[in-house]
Amino acid sequence: MEAIRCSNDDDLVSRIKNELTCSYKQQASKISMADKFRDACGLQFLLTTQMQDLMKSQKTVQDAVKSLEGPASKKVIDEVTICHLRPMRLPLNNCVFCKADELFTDYESKLFSHTVKGQTAIFEEMIEDEDGLVDDRLPTTSRGLWAVLHEYWMVLRNHVSAIDELGMATERLRVRLPDEPKPKLLHIIEPHEVEQNRVKLLNDQAVAKSQLQKKLGQFLYLTNLEKSQDKSTGGLNPEPCPICARPLGQEWAVLTCGHCFCNECISIIVEQYSVGSRRRAIKCAICRQTTSHTEISYVFTTQSSSQDQDIPVKGSHSTKVEAVVRTLKKIQVTDPGAKCLVFSTWQSVLDIIAKALFDNNMEFSQINGIHKFQENLSSFKYEEKMNILLLPLHTGSNGLNIIEATHVLLVEPILNPAHELQAIGRVHRIGQTKPTFVHRFLIKSTIEERMQAMLKTAEKR
Repeated sequence: MEAIRCSNDDDLVSRIKNELTCSYKQQASKISMADKFRDACGLQFLLTTQMQDLMKSQKTVQDAVKSLEGPASKKVIDEVTICHLRPMRLPLNNCVFCKADELFTDYESKLFSHTVKGQTAIFEEMIEDEDGLVDDRLPTTSRGLWAVLHEYWMVLRNHVSAIDELGMATERLRVRLPDEPKPKLLHIIEPHEVEQNRVKLLNDQAVAKSQLQKKLGQFLYLTNLEKSQDKSTGGLNPEPCPICARPLGQEWAVLTCGHCFCNECISIIVEQYSVGSRRRAIKCAICRQTTSHTEISYVFTTQSSSQDQDIPVKGSHSTKVEAVVRTLKKIQVTDPGAKCLVFSTWQSVLDIIAKALFDNNMEFSQINGIHKFQENLSSFKYEEKMNILLLPLHTGSNGLNIIEATHVLLVEPILNPAHELQAIGRVHRIGQTKPTFVHRFLIKSTIEERMQAMLKTAEKR
C-alpha cells in the first residue's frame, strides 16, 4: 500500500510539473514554480507558504482600507494635499492613501505573479460552502476581492480629493503672518512671493478673458446662423450690417469676436483700415477686437438649399445618406414615375441607404451579388411603383441596359473615370428617349472634395 501511495504521489507531482511548465508564464530571471519542489511534501509546503503569504498580504490591505473609513480629519486632508494633490514640487507619496496604494501593489504582485496564459492565477481560491457560494454579494475569488477593495480605496481617495477641491474654491490667498510658522499649504505665501503671484494671476485672467471672448464670439456667430436658417425669412439673414445698416441677406462676413458685417463693408475695412506692421489684421468696428485677415469667415446661404431642407427625412442618418434620400424624394415629387439608379463602390454603404429608404417607406430594389439578380432587375424595369435600384459599382456598371431609368446618383467620387462613364452609360445610351441626369454627392471640406477636383484636373489633361 505504501508503494502504491508513493507511486500516486510521484505521478501527481509529475503531472503538476508538466502543467506548470506548459501552461504558466515563466520569467527568465526567476526560478520556475516547477523547480521549487521535488515531491508531494515539497508541493504541500510550497502551496501552504504561498497561501499564507497571500492571505497575510490580503489582511494587511483590508486593514489599511478599513483605517481610511469614516470622515477624513483635517490633518489627513492636509497630508494628502501636500503629498500628491497639490505638492510644492514633486509628489511625496507618503500619505495614508499612498501607503495603502503600495500595499495594493504588493498584494497585486503576489496575486497575479503566476498566471495561466489567458486564465486565472494559481493561488486563486473559491469561497464556497456545501451549497455553493456563501453570499452572492461577496466576491467569489481573491481577484474579485482585490478589485472590490481597490475600487473602495479609489472612492475614499476621490472623496478626500473632492473635499480639497471644495476647500480650494472657498479659501483665499493670503500672506503668512509674522508669528506664523513656515507654511506648508499653497494658499499661504511669503511676502516676497506676492508680486510673483500677482503677475501669474493677471496672466491667468488675461487668458481666461481671451477664451471667454472667443466663446462669446462663437455663440454670437451661431445665433446669427440660426436666424439665417429661419424658414420664415427664406434663408436670408434679417440682421442689419452695423456700418451701412443694410440687411446681411445671403452673404456676410464674421469676425473672431462674432460680430457680422456685409461683404462690401468688410472689404472696405480690409483695404483701407488694416492694422499691424504688415497690415494683415483689422479691428472690429463694434468691440475693437483685432482679427487677422485669414481668420475672417465668410458665410453663404441660398434659398434653394433651404427649400431642399423642407423635404422631411425620417430617422437619424448621416449627412450624405440624408442628402441621397432627400434627392430621391425630390425626384419623386418633381418628376413622378422617374426611375433612379444609385451607385456606390461599397456594398455596406448601399445597405445603409437601403435602411434609410425603408425607414422613409420608399420602395426600392437592390442587386447584391448573383442571388435574385434578374428578378430584382426585372421588378425595377417593369413595375411602376419600383423606381429606385441600388447597384454596387463593380457589378452594376458593366453590360446592363437600363434605359428605363433617367437619373443616376453617384454616392461618392469614383477614382476610375472609365467606371463612372460606364455607370452613367447604363441609362445614357442608344435607345434612351428621355433627358438623363447625373447627381454627385460630395461632403464639403473633406477628402471627397479634393478627390473630385483632382479628377477634374486629370480630365482636362
